[in-house]
Amino acid sequence: MAGFFKKLFGGSDDTAAQTPAPAATPAVPSAAGASALTAHMNGTVVELAGVSDQMFASGALGPGAAIEPTSGVVVAPADGEVTVAFPTGHAFGIRTADGLEILIHVGFDTVELDGKFFEPKVKKGDTVTRGQVLVEFDLEQVKAAGYPVTTPLVITNAKSSVADLTVANAGSDVAVGADFITAARKG
Repeated sequence: MAGFFKKLFGGSDDTAAQTPAPAATPAVPSAAGASALTAHMNGTVVELAGVSDQMFASGALGPGAAIEPTSGVVVAPADGEVTVAFPTGHAFGIRTADGLEILIHVGFDTVELDGKFFEPKVKKGDTVTRGQVLVEFDLEQVKAAGYPVTTPLVITNAKSSVADLTVANAGSDVAVGADFITAARKG
């Protein structure tokens, strides 16, 4: 598994194995008992099982969905705190205000670009609001470099906090802020 995280995020296997997981935050369900995550970019919604990266497709990193982008801007799908922000701009972790821990990963194997074509707009520890830009990237240059740009969003603490997950607009085009994922909360 450590080798996978090296490939996903960069660094050595030893670093990945020694990096502690972020501390779990108790889930604070919304009044309706569900958490809503909006589309993190413009594009076409893709069921997670349909993405080309097997770690995401299998749900090993958590349930969610992806977007095949039509523009190179990724935004926060909810209010929260940035818990992970790689300087390369290819991946972000956010703990939402109601306790979901999400991972957004721009494309697959894009860590290999070492930040080329990416301009991160936030850093670890920043508080973000729904719709705030996390990163801008040159979509066409990333594609031209041979990297898939499908961008998954997964809930990494779903086992402890999510009873059921619904993906809206699968197979349809969405704009930033459109309905994307509703997570019915446990408890």
